[in-house]
Amino acid sequence: MTMQWIAILAALGWCLLQVILLLISSQCIFLMIEFRSDNEHKLYQKLLSNFIKYLFYSLFILPLISLGLFIYGVINIKEWCELKPGLWVFAAWWVALFVLSYALSMKKKYRI
Repeated sequence: MTMQWIAILAALGWCLLQVILLLISSQCIFLMIEFRSDNEHKLYQKLLSNFIKYLFYSLFILPLISLGLFIYGVINIKEWCELKPGLWVFAAWWVALFVLSYALSMKKKYRI
């Protein structure tokens, strides 16, 4: 029973991590295309930019799908060896997020 609670907490953490990464990636995409709705004068430009915006916001269902798959994969585990691969991937993503945040803070600090 304890292993299942650990698996459920890991799944919730995985979902949180994916939401954070999805927010960061969507903001990066919006900055790359310099999303400005006030500069759009033509109707098709507004429709296209709204379509792109809602397409990115629809991606927020992916963490919920991943959460379901993660729980389905680990809900009946009995030993640590069954959970270790998922936890290693989970830890690697958190380390990658930390390194990205640190690199961005260094970029701001040194104006690179």
